[in-house]
Amino acid sequence: MNRHLTRPYLTDDFAAQPSGAPLPAVPRLSYLTGFEGTQMFGHATDVLDTTEHTVRYKEDLKLLVADSIDTFRACIPWHKIERVRGVYDWSWTDRYLGYVRRLGLRPIADPLHHTSFPQWLEHGFANPDFPTVYRDFVRAFAKRYPWITDYTVINEPLATAVLAGFMGEWYPHWRDRAGIVPIILGKAKAICLVTPMLERMIPNLRIVHVDTCERHQALDPESQYHTDFGNDLRFVVLDLILGRVGEGHPLWATLLEHGLTLDEAAWFRDNPARIDVLGLDFYAHSELGWTTQGQSDDFMPVGFKRVALDYVERYPYPVMLTETNMRGRIEDRISWLKYMVQECEALVPALAERGIPFEGFCWYPYLDSTDWSSLCRQPDRAIDPQGIYYLSGSFNRMGSELSQLYARLARGEIGSAELPAYRFEEPVLDGRGVRKFLPHMADWDWKEGVPSVP
Repeated sequence: MNRHLTRPYLTDDFAAQPSGAPLPAVPRLSYLTGFEGTQMFGHATDVLDTTEHTVRYKEDLKLLVADSIDTFRACIPWHKIERVRGVYDWSWTDRYLGYVRRLGLRPIADPLHHTSFPQWLEHGFANPDFPTVYRDFVRAFAKRYPWITDYTVINEPLATAVLAGFMGEWYPHWRDRAGIVPIILGKAKAICLVTPMLERMIPNLRIVHVDTCERHQALDPESQYHTDFGNDLRFVVLDLILGRVGEGHPLWATLLEHGLTLDEAAWFRDNPARIDVLGLDFYAHSELGWTTQGQSDDFMPVGFKRVALDYVERYPYPVMLTETNMRGRIEDRISWLKYMVQECEALVPALAERGIPFEGFCWYPYLDSTDWSSLCRQPDRAIDPQGIYYLSGSFNRMGSELSQLYARLARGEIGSAELPAYRFEEPVLDGRGVRKFLPHMADWDWKEGVPSVP
């Protein structure tokens, strides 16, 4: 098993330094991963099904053990368990989590990944009953599996609200601020109801709050208003669940205009949730530049370390990188892994100066995903090349140099300096927004990739 994950975050020589003693130049990180489980709403299936994790889970979980990874993010398919309101079918989760426990793995339970709520929940997160019916489901789950101590109460509450309530991509397909606010409020209230309930039920509870980690830049004066809104919006869920929204909040007027009442604002302030680990999800698209023509990549990003510190300066909790990946060849993924490990290694001492631990690095997902090319709107079983293990045309789990390197990272054998740097393909540089990060990689010893696998 991964010796680093038996402790919360770092190798022994870095975690407990005497006052004033120099820190090691390059800390070794702990590594985890996860299995994608987003529901294709309206199709009664999810990515757990279309990647065949639901039927190949024993094979997949054994790969974790072989790679010395003992902690993983585990999607719990609420939409399948409670197909009829108040009636729970635990048959698959009993088998799945029973095997997880037998292997000695530590799941971070994720009972609501994106829009994976039951079909009967009209308007989803904006349904007035959502907070209480979700609380009831999580209570039933926690009662059945009391040995699970780690929870992400709702995965990416802001990112999902943007896609469902502002961009209209996901159910209920609303498209403006009037749509996003009720969804944010419903999720925030659910988090504030579920968290204290779990505190009463689970003595060693650890709440890993997971959401997108963003930074917006205005590239012309006319775009400053939109940029300011994005930079305020990225904090609004955390501010709500921590009881920090009042008249002085920059989005106070927007929230009031679109559904927040004074009584609800007071309720949030009186019932703050708890966070034990601040999970930040970072991708090449997480830093956004804005012009009057829309989004642009013609700017210099600051990188994950700096964006993470934006959050830490506001919320001084232990930090975990809870998601990153790169859609592309194995070589492209290895180079993005190198960059993100390098950023996290640089983040660790900056956090240590503030007395804050770094809790782990999560490449997500462990297996190639499916159907994210359609934003999980159609169950086409279209393979998205994002994982540590790639999927063959027959959905066999295939190892590669990437999986070998990730296992070596998990074992503490190597760090970013030992990871190779393969030149990114043009579609990744421009289509995935990586080109703007190349100045951060200027000192790398680049190699030409050999595209031997998809």
